[in-house]
Amino acid sequence: MPQPSGVLRKRVAGAVLMALGVLALAAPMAAGRWSLAILGIPLMVLSVVEAHATFASPRRTDATAYLSSLLAMLAGNLLLLSSALVLGGLLILLIAILVIDGFGKILTVWRKPDAPRAAAVINGLVGLGCAALLWLLSRIIGAERAIGLVLGAYIAAAGWRMLMAPAEAATPDATPKARSAHPDPELGLPPNKTFARLRAEADTASQTVLGADLMWMLTLAAVFLAIHAGRMPISDSLLGISSPFVATAGDVVMTLVFATLLILPARLLWRRLTRPVERMAWSLRLGAKAGTAPMNRAANWLIGLWLDGRFNFAMRLREGRASLGAALILVLRLGLPVTAFFVAFNPIWGFSWYFNTESWATGVYQKMTQLRVDPWRVKMIDAVTRVYGGDGEGLFRVDPGGLQGGGDFSFLVIGDPGEGDASQYSLVSRYLELGRRDDVKFLVVSSDVIYPAGSMHDYEANFYLPFQGFAKPIYAIPGNHDWYDALEGFNANFLEPEAARAAIEARVEADLGLTSTNKRRIDKLMAEAARLRRQYGVHVGTQRAPFFELQSEDFALLAIDTGVLRTVDERQWAWIERALGRSQGKFTMAIVGHPRFAGGRDLPPTAEDHDVSDSSGNFAALYRLLASRNVRIAMAGDTHDFEYYREKIAGDAAARVMHHFVNGGGGAYLSIGTALDFAKQPAVEDWAFYPRTDILRGKMDAEMPIWKQPFWYWIKWFSAWPFHIEALSGLFDFNHAPFFQSFMEVRVERSKRRVVLVLNGTHGPLQWRDLQTGGTVLPSGASLDDPVEFIVPMNRE
Repeated sequence: MPQPSGVLRKRVAGAVLMALGVLALAAPMAAGRWSLAILGIPLMVLSVVEAHATFASPRRTDATAYLSSLLAMLAGNLLLLSSALVLGGLLILLIAILVIDGFGKILTVWRKPDAPRAAAVINGLVGLGCAALLWLLSRIIGAERAIGLVLGAYIAAAGWRMLMAPAEAATPDATPKARSAHPDPELGLPPNKTFARLRAEADTASQTVLGADLMWMLTLAAVFLAIHAGRMPISDSLLGISSPFVATAGDVVMTLVFATLLILPARLLWRRLTRPVERMAWSLRLGAKAGTAPMNRAANWLIGLWLDGRFNFAMRLREGRASLGAALILVLRLGLPVTAFFVAFNPIWGFSWYFNTESWATGVYQKMTQLRVDPWRVKMIDAVTRVYGGDGEGLFRVDPGGLQGGGDFSFLVIGDPGEGDASQYSLVSRYLELGRRDDVKFLVVSSDVIYPAGSMHDYEANFYLPFQGFAKPIYAIPGNHDWYDALEGFNANFLEPEAARAAIEARVEADLGLTSTNKRRIDKLMAEAARLRRQYGVHVGTQRAPFFELQSEDFALLAIDTGVLRTVDERQWAWIERALGRSQGKFTMAIVGHPRFAGGRDLPPTAEDHDVSDSSGNFAALYRLLASRNVRIAMAGDTHDFEYYREKIAGDAAARVMHHFVNGGGGAYLSIGTALDFAKQPAVEDWAFYPRTDILRGKMDAEMPIWKQPFWYWIKWFSAWPFHIEALSGLFDFNHAPFFQSFMEVRVERSKRRVVLVLNGTHGPLQWRDLQTGGTVLPSGASLDDPVEFIVPMNRE
């Protein structure tokens, strides 16, 4: 008879699933594609609930009973990764999962005649119907809405089934297995007293073995935590304290994934393939015991050792089928040694992002901050405005000096530099050399100053050391990674001290004080930033916001912060409009946090593997505003390479041109999606990118280590389907020459009434032959051996 408490838990779980399903039904209509990732959470909840219900039922020893749970977990993970997936591929995979689930339920009737026929068939037909409906609706209302509606209904139906189905009691087997039977019935061995002895020994030692297992597992977890604490930034902030624990939790997830998807299936397959050998070995051993077939002493010992291990594994499998706790112990036992190798050897193997749980922590920070960026920035702007007594036209203006008077000048723009590894340092000698020229007046870092999470702890190694010796002013706009610590490190280092303190305090106030940042921590941040500026002699800390403007008599530069999700709040938008008004009649250039064009596509739906499609309307409006005010050059980081697009802007007046540059190759891992997956029909006619496809393929073919070869062949043969190639860029962070990092020198040549943009690599200006181009990009009269220079006239169009 089922326990009342178990029945109540099942009913409550069913009601919760129904509520989650109903909420999910409307999510895509309200929130677009980002809601698909959220939809993965109730599917994973459904998976856990169904797995637990199966464990508590008479079907707990039937492996096929867990098919629905496994498929729901797979679907949930696919949705969580939806931003990295090709939408068509996501749709096909989800339909396949629903079809497999439906047929699996129906086939239960054929495989298990004693199963409730009507319920199984109906449940199976629901799954098949959802698959058909998903395909049909995707053709009518689009894949995004169809996925949300159908999977929302599927979750609600699962909750209804759990709420209304009769309770099943977990009854013991009517005929318990004899103590003398082998725990693996597939061997077909007759009962034997040896099996009874081994069972008795296992039962006697079970508590000791369990204690030993728990001890070495907890020891490994403690070692993982210590390793992460030693390699990650530790500070008195909530972010710094939690980072090693988040990474250790990632290790546990990696363990479960490795064990359930790779190691356990491999062990089971090996057991199946070697059963004839095991059967023969048992016959020899048991025969030797009976005195009919004596064996060599060493052979007898080796065979006995192997058979005892097989017997214990079979016992653990049976225990795991009957107990959720035993199953978890088994999975951790199998997976933790493999995870230990990944944790220990990660820096050597170069798995710098996807196979490094320390980097996974940044995904957690992104989810925590992405929706708070605009409210935080509004509070920061208001606080700085109050401190400086109003929002006059000079409030957010910077002045490096030497721009007035009509002479020529230059400045450098470096995007996404802050990994602190060899790829960042490959450019140092070049920009320090340029910085010694008198005409170079300042430098701008355009996005992601510090990886992985913008922490003050990383500023010395990732910013001050690489820029030590650059004697000119350095300004910056933050990238998504800089926002992960609520912009505290960025504000303390790049803003004037009074503005920095006001901005950090305003963020704390915006969060109602529910943060580990207090006056003591703010004082420490300000003191550390002042110490680093003094020790390294780097000229920073002269702007008043994460955005700024520079104005001269004939040239204007606007630097615009677009946060994590390509958003601009109402305060910054108002400042942009006023700054554009002050720039009227001048040659105007904008540096923006995210590019409009990337990979040959207009308004790409992802940025650094984050889904940003929800902000496309606001983001497109920003670029329309810039174009309408005759901004001639738009430059952005975020995508880690160099790209160029010439946009022809139609209007009532003569056709104008806006030059778009992706300039994010300043040190982070290379974005391979552009070179390997450039749009077959680019958004504009005239384009270029670096490095060329053939050069990048050659480097990857020549240097790909064996453990990354499967991913490389996945890209070469299947274009990483169902993922985007760009989503796998973090797998291939090669920190040795040849490097494909780059940055731009901008020469404002008033004497020739033009602006020249020079693309620099590790050894100086790159040549046109280094770029892959389409349309008409090469200047008239230039050869492939000439340096890459984009020339934009300063006369008004």
